[in-house]
Amino acid sequence: MVVIDRRLRLRRFAVAVLALALLAAACGSTDDGSGAAPDGDDTPTGGVDGESAAGADEAVDANGDEAAAAETEAMEALLATAPDPAEIDGRIAAFLDAPNSNDGAELALAMGVSGDTRWGPWLVDIYRLGRSTRIDKAASAALFNLSGLVPIGQRTDDYRIFGNWVYREAADPGDGYRRWKTELYGSIDTEFATLLDEVPDDVLLSQIQWGGVARGGIPELNDPVRLPASAADFMTPDELVLAVAIDGEAVAYPVRILAHHELANDEIAGIPVSMVYCTLCRSALMFDRRVDDGSDGGQVLDFQTSGLLIESNKIMVDVQTDTLWRHQTGVGMSGPLEGVELSQYPVLTTTWAEWLEVHPDTEVLDIPAPIFPDAATSPEQPPIAYSYDPDDAYRFYYEDPDVWFPIFDTPDAFELKEPMIGLLDGDEALAVQVSALVDEGAGRVFAVGDRRVALVPGRAGARAYEVGDSGLEPGLLPADVEATDEAMTLADGSTWPRVAVPQLFWFAWFGQQPDTAVWPEG
Repeated sequence: MVVIDRRLRLRRFAVAVLALALLAAACGSTDDGSGAAPDGDDTPTGGVDGESAAGADEAVDANGDEAAAAETEAMEALLATAPDPAEIDGRIAAFLDAPNSNDGAELALAMGVSGDTRWGPWLVDIYRLGRSTRIDKAASAALFNLSGLVPIGQRTDDYRIFGNWVYREAADPGDGYRRWKTELYGSIDTEFATLLDEVPDDVLLSQIQWGGVARGGIPELNDPVRLPASAADFMTPDELVLAVAIDGEAVAYPVRILAHHELANDEIAGIPVSMVYCTLCRSALMFDRRVDDGSDGGQVLDFQTSGLLIESNKIMVDVQTDTLWRHQTGVGMSGPLEGVELSQYPVLTTTWAEWLEVHPDTEVLDIPAPIFPDAATSPEQPPIAYSYDPDDAYRFYYEDPDVWFPIFDTPDAFELKEPMIGLLDGDEALAVQVSALVDEGAGRVFAVGDRRVALVPGRAGARAYEVGDSGLEPGLLPADVEATDEAMTLADGSTWPRVAVPQLFWFAWFGQQPDTAVWPEG
């Protein structure tokens, strides 16, 4: 990511526009204006590809400084005559009424030369949808001009660069943005329009991004089949599981299964619960599905994948009320249950062998059968089937040090995808590096605000206990404590309850808690 001076910014914008013009000429007979890229088009659709930019730069340089100065002057004149906002509004209305590549590209360029950063979220939205190569190149050039950030020329990278800039600016997208967002996203899934129209704040709305699937496009597991450990011969000792024990009933959710489904609406010890796993931030939370909605006895919710993300973090939706829920907080973001917070149960990320050693009577999810999503209406449609091999899902994402979706700028105290445990007390926050805790091999008490929380590590995570006024000071735990799935017992016989804390990637925690302290320091 490079911030450039005005002269080079203008020159690069001229290069981008020139490349766009060349692209339009080359594709004039194949782009039907429908908004879809021509079949078989493998041109990079974000920014200007390296050869086009290099060729355009060489054409500029060949004429020497005089030509470059003339081009700079011409671009300054173009920027000085930025379109009237009413003209841009008219272009927006025309594009939404009849979306096509030509109008979309012209609209994006008009937003770019306006110099008004309020158009940043609008441009990221249309760039994310990838309607056509022409629109993408125009949006990339426009975002470059507004932000001063040089596109790399790879669509995923450029989308993240410009999306991060929109997060950082947090600019109010202004009048008309709600219609823009809901109609664009409604063209992917009509339910998106209704869901997004309920989001209360336009800046928050601008930060919500399409995750690549429609509502329910990642099929959740409902009342999944569970097996006793003795019958689960497909499990391997070192594979990761998301483990829960409620009222003495132990259940393990293999990551290899949850990574493909992300949601399991289940019941443990008679309690309706949902295990929700965000693959992008590698975080599992167990929610109680019962909510107090003012009715007699409350309501039990069933959750789905919404198809939407915020800060590269999952947004859930419930079937009963269509409320959007932010996974990492369990709080309703919009809809009838906005502001309601779901209760949680502690989850331990561990290995199958470690969990089985403590809970030989545990149950574990069985490998799901293939899913027939439209069996009634389209019986000829093939089923959805996954490879449930350990470590298969999202392997390329976890091997990549970068993220796929926009996030807030994150300091390099840790790698973006370093697993952390997050602790909170009001406005005070602490991020504990899981690998450092596991390597130390001993329990430790942490202070965050007025809280004292003891973390007892396993092989891939830790159990957390609220030790309050137990007299334990920050530092290593005494050797004579006993830690179970329910509570920690000290040498004096006092017991301290286990509590739910999130385990998640560093970028996901920092996005929520930018003032967080970290352990280990430095």
